[in-house]
This record gives sequence, structure tokens and C-alpha cells, in this order.
Amino acid sequence: MNKQILLAGGCLRPNGFELGEGKYYHSARLVKLDTVTGQFEVVLQKDEGGENYPSEHPNLQFTCCWIDGDDLWLPTDTEVLQYSLPDLTLIKSISYPCFHNIHSVALINGELAITSTGLDNVVICDPQSGEIKQIINTQGKDPWHRFDKETDYRQLYSTRPHDSHPNHVFEMEGDLWVTRCTQEDAVNLSNVEDRISITEDHRTSVHDGHLYNGQLIFTRVDGMLAICDPKTRKLVERFDPFEKEANRPMGWCRGLYIDGDDFYIGYSKLRKTSMKSRLKFLTQGNFKYASGNNALVVKVNMQSRKVEKTYTTPDGMIDAIYGIVPYNYG
Repeated sequence: MNKQILLAGGCLRPNGFELGEGKYYHSARLVKLDTVTGQFEVVLQKDEGGENYPSEHPNLQFTCCWIDGDDLWLPTDTEVLQYSLPDLTLIKSISYPCFHNIHSVALINGELAITSTGLDNVVICDPQSGEIKQIINTQGKDPWHRFDKETDYRQLYSTRPHDSHPNHVFEMEGDLWVTRCTQEDAVNLSNVEDRISITEDHRTSVHDGHLYNGQLIFTRVDGMLAICDPKTRKLVERFDPFEKEANRPMGWCRGLYIDGDDFYIGYSKLRKTSMKSRLKFLTQGNFKYASGNNALVVKVNMQSRKVEKTYTTPDGMIDAIYGIVPYNYG
């Protein structure tokens, strides 16, 4: 059983909503949580942009990361950073003009798969050289069918609306898959006709996808988990961890880490959004929660199907939680 986990995310800019899309977060944060003591600690933060970001109001957040041995692959909006563990020494940064609003990175089949969410693409890079090997459109189209190869999209704040909004890459049966927020599904990038419809009659955004006991588990922003059969490609259950609880988190659910039968689920602090339809779930239950509206990590045991513990982040430490990974040091 792992005792410590890392949370990748960011802190909201006080006037981010007023500034507009792509300017919401002013500080990228990597936070360590001791799941025994409940103590949180900031272990890494990024408070300045640089040449790979807009010169004013850069959107600074860490998104869904990946650990391979002693290497941490940590994405921002426009870069994928490689750090050594446990010292968190920066080894290299990978960044290209086609990187925009990166949501996740994963090392799959010896290659880095990077979701360039703002361009609806997954970019495949060599982890040693950082060289781009392939760009895959998540609708099976030409990657440049509506974008310009010559534009440096790192300098743009937003490319919304997105045709597919890919969120999270994962491997299944040797193939690379990705969740798509717009289509509410996951697709095989080798053949986008091979798909799993995740939400069916409930329209809500999907995020992480992980295998557990032969099933695929997806997070949904309303806090439910979608459980799918990878063989039939069908949704078999919507599991609400808080169905029998008096209160439920008021947050935007993304990150998921599975440790045996224990699920650690991340709930981001709600922020203002122009996409009101994505917040309809707030009218569907008791959202009075003792913590107010801080970001949370919720521990759920999938054998008992019960919430075992809720960890409330301190004020101002981290507002958005994109990814959760184990930390096996110290």
C-alpha cells in the first residue's frame, strides 16, 4: 500500500475569469499528500512563464503526469518537463508550436503520448530526443485540417471551441486510447470507429481512464465513476461514491489513482465558467460540504464501495487537481 501521493495542478488567478479563457491559473503546483497523516506539502511550483507561453497572464498549471522509474514526466499548458525523483531536478523540457492546453502525458509503448487538447491532437514524441514522431487527430482527420502548421499556438490563450477536447491517454490491448470530452467517449487512436461511449444519457465531461480488475474506470466531472467493459466497449455501471453519504464534494472531478482496491479521486475547486451546461450536475444532489469549496482528495474503497476518507487541501495551496500519481520516496 502506497502512503504518499503527488497531486498535479494549479492555483486560480483571482481575476482569471474576468481576463478570459486561457488565463485562469497563475501558479503551477505539485503537492505531496501523506495519506496517513493527511499532511500536504508543496514540492514544486512554477510561477513564471517564459518563451513557451504568452508574455502576459500565462496559464500556469501542471496537468496529468506520469512516473516511469525515477523519472517524472510533468506537463504544463505548453511544455512537457522531465524531472528526476526524488530530488526533482529538471532534466529537460519538450515544447513545440503545436502544444496547446496539454491535459496529460503518458509513456506508452516506449513513446511519449501528449494530449494537445487545444488542437484536438495527440502528439507522439521520442522520450530521449524529444523529437516529434507523429501527430494524431483524435477524430481520425488530418491533424491540420483546421489549424495552421506555421502558427505558434503556445502564444495563444485559447482555441475554443474544441472539436473533441482530448483529455487523458491510456493503453488498452496494445493500442493507444484517449478520452474525448466533446464526444463523451474514449477512442482507439488506431481506429476512431472503435470507441466506448462513457456517459450515454448523462451529458457530462469525462477525464481519466484506468484499468481495474479487468474493467475500465473513468472519472466524470460530476464525481461519478463510469465503469466500462473493455471487451464489449459498453458502459456497465455509473458508480456514485457519495450516493449513501450525507454530503458530496462540490468540485470538478478529474484525477484518479488506483492503489489496490483504494481509489484516490481528485476534486478541483469550482471556478467560474461560461460553459454552464457542464455544471448542471450541481442541481442533482446535496452539495453542502464541510470543507466549503477547497480542492479535495477522496479515498474510496472499491470492495466495500464506501468513502473511507476525505483530504481537504489548505487554502491557497492548490485549486485544480489534474493528476494523481504515487510517490514512493521518503
